[in-house]
Amino acid sequence: MVNSLKFKLMVTYILLIVVSFSVLAYFLFNSSKTIISSYIEESALEKMQEYATYVEMLQNQVYDSATLVYNSDMISQWDRVHSDPDSSEGTKMLANIDLSEYLTQVQNSYTPLANITIYRQQQDLWISGENYIERSGNYKDEPWYVDIREKERYWSPANVDRVELAKGNHNEMVSMTMPLDSYNPAIANTYMKINVSEGYFLEPLERLHLGETGQIYLIDRNGQMLLSKQNEHIEEHQKQFFDYLKPITNGEGRLFLESPSGETEMVVYKRIPKTKWMLVGIVNEKDLYSPLIHFRETVVIVVSILLLVSIIVTLLFSHSISKPLSSLIAAMRHLRRGDFAQAERRMQHEHSNTMEIAFVIEMFKNMISQLREYIAKEYQLRLLKQKAEYKALVMQINPHFLFNTLEMISSLALQNRGKETSRMILTLGQMMRYSLKVSDHYVFLREELRFIRHYLDIISVRFQNRSEIQLKTIGELDGLLVLKLIMQPIIENAVKFSSQSQEFIRIEIVIERLAEHIAITVSDNGPGFTEEEQFKLSQQVDKQLESGQFEHSDQQIGLKNVLLRCYATYHSDFQYKLDRSEFGGAMVTLLVPIKEMEHHD
Repeated sequence: MVNSLKFKLMVTYILLIVVSFSVLAYFLFNSSKTIISSYIEESALEKMQEYATYVEMLQNQVYDSATLVYNSDMISQWDRVHSDPDSSEGTKMLANIDLSEYLTQVQNSYTPLANITIYRQQQDLWISGENYIERSGNYKDEPWYVDIREKERYWSPANVDRVELAKGNHNEMVSMTMPLDSYNPAIANTYMKINVSEGYFLEPLERLHLGETGQIYLIDRNGQMLLSKQNEHIEEHQKQFFDYLKPITNGEGRLFLESPSGETEMVVYKRIPKTKWMLVGIVNEKDLYSPLIHFRETVVIVVSILLLVSIIVTLLFSHSISKPLSSLIAAMRHLRRGDFAQAERRMQHEHSNTMEIAFVIEMFKNMISQLREYIAKEYQLRLLKQKAEYKALVMQINPHFLFNTLEMISSLALQNRGKETSRMILTLGQMMRYSLKVSDHYVFLREELRFIRHYLDIISVRFQNRSEIQLKTIGELDGLLVLKLIMQPIIENAVKFSSQSQEFIRIEIVIERLAEHIAITVSDNGPGFTEEEQFKLSQQVDKQLESGQFEHSDQQIGLKNVLLRCYATYHSDFQYKLDRSEFGGAMVTLLVPIKEMEHHD
């Protein structure tokens, strides 16, 4: 089922649709997040810059009015009257009234200012505009007084001012306090407090939004919220973000911080240079990207629907392709078993709407009948060819060797050497029995070596004291397979040419197991190969391999036939080498690929 065409087509179509849509949705979602995040940050910072400019304008008016009062002759004259121990109460009262009128003029000159109040600690005296004069020390418990005296904080968050309450104004004020008679607020005796209604800061700020649900907050340099009404919108964990932002000194930026619930929130901030106040915008990332999240959910639904549709379409489409192909495969299995009749019945009523598959079905039907005829003829031809090839293989044993061996046996019999005669007859019989086995193409190397040893026994008896032949084996050779009669023709050539050119025959046969090959080396002390003979042999082998016509007309018939059979059997895995041996004659090396019984078919 997993390897079927239907399954593969279905999986392929599903993967193409699901993966393509998923990848597209992923990149669209992340790209949109980046674009929206950058756009919101730029938009928020732009709005913050406008609001920061507005806040600086308010601050400048506060500072200007404070400078005007601080440097005025009126405040100096008032301070001298109250500092003079000889001044009467009436003189002091007149000075207080004049100062109140002056403060009224100043605060009327600056629209945002709610009031300006002078506090004198020694006399517990308050003086504000509109002839507001009071003697009381209860202001010393108020937050703004503690901020200036103990913490040196000149600006105080929005709070209810007692002077404004006395005038019937219950609005909260953002105030700036400064000492008038000392640079050290902790030891000063006289303070000037300027109030600005919280509304001047709050109303334009409430028109600024970060996304759909985000808010922008105004905090001082200590991370404390300046506008009390904003406490209604902020959550407790968001106030902790202000502490995180306190050490940041750069002008503006964006952060992503995690809430205790594990949600990510985007924080955009901007410093106001003059007072180091900070505008902080906070928006939940989930709310920020809610349209995108909705888009992603829509994509998931669309992909799910497309997946279902693709499965149905794929099943229909794959069935139209796989059904005739399945019948075709079944018919081929019948052909492999030789059941032509069943194959024809299987394909008799099969058809397809696909032009290519219909053509294949029709051609297969025609092929069945043609193949039945062809196989019968080819089978007969192959049998004839195999018989002819085997006969050529058997004929590789030189008839002269057979005749010489029989003559030698006859000579031994005439000499009454019965044991040697009997051994030679048995040896020759075993050799003939081995070579006449028609069914064997590959044989165990040990059987081939047994045949060679029989052959060397006959050679040693034939040449008696005129020969020295050594057979060496190196490595584990048991269980290896080789081509039948691969060594005897080469050894026969070595004996033949060595006996013709030398009085004493010296031959060495070495069989060695290498990593991937069996190396068979036959060395003799004959005349060896000339370069011309080596070249001619190589050309003949290549030519006959290409043409398939095996000729037996030259003196190298044994070696050439071995090379042709090895190339025909092992192909490019077979190699050979012709060289001069250490005895001065020829050295033939065959590199045969290793085949073991469990790997042999």
